[in-house]
Amino acid sequence: MEGLGRLGAHLPLAWIEEALSATGSASIRRRRLPAEQVVWLVIALALYRRTSMSEVLENLDLALPNGSASAVTRAGICQARQRLGAEPLAVLFERTAQAWCVLNAPSYAWKGLSLWAMDGTTFRTPDSPENRAFFGAQGYASGKVASYPQVRGVSLTAIPTRLLADMAFGEYETNEMRYAEELIPRVPNHSLTVFDKGFFSASILLGLTLQGQNRHFLIPSKAHTKWEVLSGTPEDALVRMKVSPQARVKHPGLPEYWEARAGASGRAGTYPADLSDGPADIQGF
Repeated sequence: MEGLGRLGAHLPLAWIEEALSATGSASIRRRRLPAEQVVWLVIALALYRRTSMSEVLENLDLALPNGSASAVTRAGICQARQRLGAEPLAVLFERTAQAWCVLNAPSYAWKGLSLWAMDGTTFRTPDSPENRAFFGAQGYASGKVASYPQVRGVSLTAIPTRLLADMAFGEYETNEMRYAEELIPRVPNHSLTVFDKGFFSASILLGLTLQGQNRHFLIPSKAHTKWEVLSGTPEDALVRMKVSPQARVKHPGLPEYWEARAGASGRAGTYPADLSDGPADIQGF
């Protein structure tokens, strides 16, 4: 389990203590598994998913000595995890993402912009009545339901390093566009965000460019996308698209029309991009 040791070199104990203190989760009573050790246990369980909790605990020697040779029971491990809760881990994730995603960021910039990707995904979660009630699961035409509860989410990832910077997630039945709209305000300024074509939406893309400073997007167009070419060439054109009446009802602040740059990029298709400072150098990207 050398990987956890390398991670420990970049995850100061002070960050863990800050997360525990900020959420009121620090251990007062001295236990064999105090809160800071349980944080390391949860991280290790994510890295070594095929290894049992007891094995991870023993191999990493996370339990503090108490003068007894007895091992921490599985029930004791589960109780320690429940005492910790989710809040300290959420705070720690935000702290690490903010610190790690900006490391050497200038050297990874493209035309002065930091590079990000936003995409949707789903996760399986432990099968419990509480998880099924809250998250739900995929249903099939046959009437069957997925074996495990499922979580739907949308992530924001730093493209050069593939580090997860932020995420919005929740019920499986919620459309991933809703989670994308939740993430849009948290996209860094002076950035270029690459989207899957499923996010081709005026509310999302205009939400990105009209908020913040110097925020741009790159996205494949859908097969049925229609626009009016205002100027330029097929390789680099300024185009105008109409915002659907349904979108304007849902988001009254949207304009009737919106503009973007459209460029041809070989087999990748046609990519609208709002890079208004110069040619949309899609091939270079």
